[in-house]
Amino acid sequence: MFVTINDPVDVLTAFVQGKVEPLRFRWEGRVIRVKNVTGRWSRREGQSLLNYYAVEGPASDTYELCYDPRGPRWVLMRAWTDAA
Repeated sequence: MFVTINDPVDVLTAFVQGKVEPLRFRWEGRVIRVKNVTGRWSRREGQSLLNYYAVEGPASDTYELCYDPRGPRWVLMRAWTDAA
């Protein structure tokens, strides 16, 4: 099921070879571990550069996370899950 979320989330990240790697995030009281980053892209909004990450979670669920430096904050933009 595809769901547009746009919820602020807490994201644990690491810097790996000079890149930010999301490791896990908290959504609706659950901690979702990132198994794989399947895509990354940026989009300019005014003077800010928003960074997007497509990530795979448990059971091959897919999520789109956005880092917005204006907050700074992380936002869960979309989810493709069986449970959403």
